Amino acid sequence: MKYLGQSGGHLIKISKDPDNWILALVFLTPAFFLVVKSVATTSLFLVFFISCWAIFKEPRKYFVKRGAQFWVMVVCLLSPFLAEFLAQLGRGDLIASSLDGPSRAILAAAAFVYFSRKECKHLVSALSIGSGVGIALLFLYLQVFPEYYWGNRAATHFVDPITLPCYTVVLMGLYLYGDSSRIPTRVSDFVKPLIFVKPLIFVKPLIFVITVYIAIESQSRSSWVAAMVSITVYLLYSFKASLMKQILAMLVLVLGVFVIFNFSDVFRGRSLEAYEGLVTFFEVGGGQATSAGQRMILLLIDFELVKENFFFGVADGVMPSFEYLKALVPSLNAEIYEIKTLAGSHSEMSGQLVRKGFFLGTFVLWGFFVYPLYLIISGYMAQKFISGTSQKLLGLVVPVLISGLTIQVFNLKMTMSFYVLSLAIFFACYHREHELIKSE
Repeated sequence: MKYLGQSGGHLIKISKDPDNWILALVFLTPAFFLVVKSVATTSLFLVFFISCWAIFKEPRKYFVKRGAQFWVMVVCLLSPFLAEFLAQLGRGDLIASSLDGPSRAILAAAAFVYFSRKECKHLVSALSIGSGVGIALLFLYLQVFPEYYWGNRAATHFVDPITLPCYTVVLMGLYLYGDSSRIPTRVSDFVKPLIFVKPLIFVKPLIFVITVYIAIESQSRSSWVAAMVSITVYLLYSFKASLMKQILAMLVLVLGVFVIFNFSDVFRGRSLEAYEGLVTFFEVGGGQATSAGQRMILLLIDFELVKENFFFGVADGVMPSFEYLKALVPSLNAEIYEIKTLAGSHSEMSGQLVRKGFFLGTFVLWGFFVYPLYLIISGYMAQKFISGTSQKLLGLVVPVLISGLTIQVFNLKMTMSFYVLSLAIFFACYHREHELIKSE
């Protein structure tokens, strides 16, 4: 009762500050991202309105005397909208529905402008803690509502078995790199009774185990690869001061994969199926009956579509005839053509190039992946951001990038909203750190 009384008093105080509303939204977004429909989109809109009100009152504060890095980050966040709009202009056909998802980038860019003038490390911490809570809530959801499974594959009432584990791995990455010590004192006093502000040492391994469980339950091999790459990067980062610890960590990871392979029929069966499909594709040009082989053929189709529509890409829902594509890709069959027609590309990388053309598609990939990776690498090389925001970006960018090689990761408005909001927070925090170092 004492804690509840204190929490109620603190809640009244912090609710009067718009920044605390943003902090709450940033925490709630990953916490309910995969279990409550539209939470990411709703949060992004609310953050946008709060940000715009502050910017409108003091525009010079937010736009005058900003450095080159600030504007580069704004362009990065706007890249999906700008690329889609320019591609449609180039094709001479404006389609409002196709601009809906990319328009989330405008909201995130406004949030970044506002965040860039604020101390926002606590937002990174809120995003991290919310991600840990989100994984726990998703695990409970799957136990309570198994009826939403797609057959034997884990899913929720609005998230499919492909997207679900991909973004569970993203939440894991955000949690692993997080730092709860940045939560403001007045807010932590309210949060303390509800969550572990300073998690016990076993919580991170537990979050990892739950993530692996959800990924295996979903049977999504893309998420398995993303999880393995993400945890490899995290272990190498965590033990960067000791080569021996890095080697031991890698051995433990390999042993863990070996154990899962031998004791999980799903993991072993799906992995062998992918291997056999790839071997068949590369040796005889087949593999049409396997998911891995179909993905490779879909990549060949994307390659041909990019060549044919090099500058402005192909509009959503537009596909050449089966006979035309069959002449270009002999391994194409009716089933794969139907998959391509209904689901589009099975890779975010090739999909961006197909829909927007080579140059504009590359522009989006630069804004979402290449520039963030540049910040990570340059921050590490500078030795001033080794434990800072640039390294925490790894938890967001790496799993989305790896998953995006074999699935579309921004095909839903909720995933686009979540990624651009998270990226805006990291960009703003990095920019402030960079400006502080320059002023020293």
